[in-house]
Amino acid sequence: MIVVLVEGNGDKRSLPLLLQGQSDEPVQCIDMKGKSNIVRHPRGFEDTVRRQWALGRRLFIVLVDGDVTSAPYNTIDQERSDLFRRAERLAQELQITVQVCWAVLEMESWLIGGIQSRSTYCGLREVGRIPANTEIFPPDPKRWLQDHLRSTYGPHIQECLSQHIDLNAASRCNQSLQDFLATVRQVTS
Repeated sequence: MIVVLVEGNGDKRSLPLLLQGQSDEPVQCIDMKGKSNIVRHPRGFEDTVRRQWALGRRLFIVLVDGDVTSAPYNTIDQERSDLFRRAERLAQELQITVQVCWAVLEMESWLIGGIQSRSTYCGLREVGRIPANTEIFPPDPKRWLQDHLRSTYGPHIQECLSQHIDLNAASRCNQSLQDFLATVRQVTS
């Protein structure tokens, strides 16, 4: 089983749907209730990984959004290098796999890239042209989705979109999604 630590409930509900058919391993997502709970010092994601390790889990991915930094970090680059270091240290200590991935800008960026033009599923108003690089545009993916919905964006919409998007198209529009899917394949091989 792959355990993925995510920032919120929408990610927890939608990520297993996105990964269907991508791995033979089942996926369990743990809602960390915000990025700050993942990255906090001295023990953010480490405490959760240790608890799951005690339950017999051995494959972990920590997924964080790449749009903003959370304390104790001042920049995304600083956050990246330290989270990689922390994950490597924990993996060596427990003799497990711990990988860190970023959703750039947010996981919603992945979803937007997989929406086909003129789609109306999940409460979408007819969507026009999808951005070619969702790591750059739209700068506020949640706001973009809200602006293209008949109702309010939330975890239920995120889950629905995950069931309907074209994952290959989404991957072509977002390098961080390609990297995440490659990490999933790597930890299960």
